[in-house]
Amino acid sequence: MPGDRKQQHALVNPGTAVGLAGVIVVLAVLSSLPAGEAPGYVDVYPAGGLPILWLLVRGARVVSVDTAVLAVVLFGSNLLAGSDPDVAGTFAVANILQTVLAVLLLRRWCPQMWGCGGAEPLDRPRVLARYGAALVLATAVGSAVAMTGVVAVEAHSTSLAGLLWFGRNLCSALIVVTLGLLLGQRASAPRPRPRLLGDAGVVELVAATAFTVGMYAVAFSFDDLPLAFPLLAATVWFGLRFSTVLSGAHSFLVGVVTMTLTVMDIGPFAAVERLDLGYLLAEFYVATIVITGLGLSTGRDERHALAAELRRTEEDAVYQASIRDAVIGSINEGLLVVDESGELLVHNDAAARMLGAAEGPLTTESRLVLTTWWADGFQMGDEDKPTVRALRGEAVHDAEVVVQVADVGDRVLNVSAIPLPRDVVRGRARALVLFRDVTTELAHREELAAFAGVVAHDLRNPLAAIDGWTEMIADELDAGALDAQLAQEFVSRVRSSSRRMRELIKDLLAHATSSQRDLELSRVDVTQLVEEIAAARHAEGFVSCSPIPLVSADGVLVRQVLDNLIGNALKYVAPGVEPKVTVHGCQTLPNLVTIQIADNGIGIPAGEREKIFEEFHRAHYRDYEGSGLGLSIVRRIITRHDGTIMARANPAGQGSVFEFTLPSYTD
Repeated sequence: MPGDRKQQHALVNPGTAVGLAGVIVVLAVLSSLPAGEAPGYVDVYPAGGLPILWLLVRGARVVSVDTAVLAVVLFGSNLLAGSDPDVAGTFAVANILQTVLAVLLLRRWCPQMWGCGGAEPLDRPRVLARYGAALVLATAVGSAVAMTGVVAVEAHSTSLAGLLWFGRNLCSALIVVTLGLLLGQRASAPRPRPRLLGDAGVVELVAATAFTVGMYAVAFSFDDLPLAFPLLAATVWFGLRFSTVLSGAHSFLVGVVTMTLTVMDIGPFAAVERLDLGYLLAEFYVATIVITGLGLSTGRDERHALAAELRRTEEDAVYQASIRDAVIGSINEGLLVVDESGELLVHNDAAARMLGAAEGPLTTESRLVLTTWWADGFQMGDEDKPTVRALRGEAVHDAEVVVQVADVGDRVLNVSAIPLPRDVVRGRARALVLFRDVTTELAHREELAAFAGVVAHDLRNPLAAIDGWTEMIADELDAGALDAQLAQEFVSRVRSSSRRMRELIKDLLAHATSSQRDLELSRVDVTQLVEEIAAARHAEGFVSCSPIPLVSADGVLVRQVLDNLIGNALKYVAPGVEPKVTVHGCQTLPNLVTIQIADNGIGIPAGEREKIFEEFHRAHYRDYEGSGLGLSIVRRIITRHDGTIMARANPAGQGSVFEFTLPSYTD
């Protein structure tokens, strides 16, 4: 704490001590002037406040050079005020003890206040209570020490001397220390600072000041009338409407004026029959207005601080809620928060879309709660539902359930449910539910599993043939009976099986890349591609093509489509029949070109014309070799170009017609 105080008061120079010492001496001289019939210890000499303010503002230790200098100044001031040396010494000791105790208590009980170790102003009633208690306790101890010393030195004392000494020093401490600390904190506080006028304006300050002057003029003009009580109205006005600094300044000025006029035998307090009792009443009146004003102003400061904190909290809550809503809204996964009563507390748009409520509010009866089927088709018990398990305190991860979505049908959702902290207000369990639609993913997994099974089957057949023929070659070689003609036949069989495997692997690679390769759209001349494919297959005499409008497509993939369809047309013909393939196209829409490839082949059975586009489906698998992937590759490529493809019987007679669309090319 001492280090903090040194840093806080680094700007306070020794001139502060010199100035305070000068003020103490001047006030001591003034208090020695005649003041009517005032009893001892009731002058305006503020010995209780300035020494405390000295050590606090200076940030000095209680045992330091400042304390020694202060003791000398207090002893000299008491001599100047007319006290005998032994009494002056007694008062100096009492004042030093009072000051040291007050500083220690303030630094311990109010460490956050400016001057006491912190940087905050006096702005809380609780702090004011501790602040006032420290000054009262220190002043009471100082009064007891002073009166004990006076009795020991002079062997006599007035009946109210102790209370008068206590009242004078307490009033001085309350008005001087308070105003000094408030002004010091405001001067050292960084900008922007709170308004000096508080909730009021300049006009109201002028009015309040005029009201104070008028009320005190009236009250102190009629000595015979007890008009002191209306004076509290001015203190209440300043305490409720103006800043604590102005309220403290008001109490300081009112206190000084009240005590000065009373000492000068003016006002209602001077009209009391016993002068010492009148002065005592005046001192406690000053203490009352100081505490009243500070209590009202610190209460107002606390209310303002709480209101500001509430506004900041509300703004922060709104900001946090907006962030939460933005984060939840940006999540592609569905999100729900439900409680055990079935109330839906939070949900996002993705959840509404997946559960078929995109057009209206999502109800509390979530389909995730109502669903009764697992993705594998088994029925789900009530206790096995992911939300029920999470509300029971169990974490559920990646459970696949089936929900029925309006206008869509059954969908498969991957659900994770996590228990949340219990709602202690309503005593309900809560759960967070995250889910995503895996219907397509599940279909792809099933498709992949079927694909892998077919691939394994189709690869195993030629591989088994290769193994068989090579084993026969080995047996013949071991027997020494392998002639050249038989060896040639065996090798031919192995080559045929190897070629089938190579073609299958080639088709598998084309199938895998047909949906992954990025499209490189450009101007494509379909007529030229048909001529090139026919030439490459040495089938110029079997393929004819009329001019086809230009299309906007990926040239490599379009070549793959045409090569597959023309190759099938040349391949699937009856024995002894010469193939005939015709290709033509036309603009069917402003942005669409329709292309037809007609053949005179064996045709496609009516029930197979859609199935032939599925993976590994072959309509004529007994008579013709193939992988069953060519047409599925064709459909994938056409679909990626936002086109369509279909197969039908050739209206010109025997054979089939494959018709597909591609985007037209525009300059």
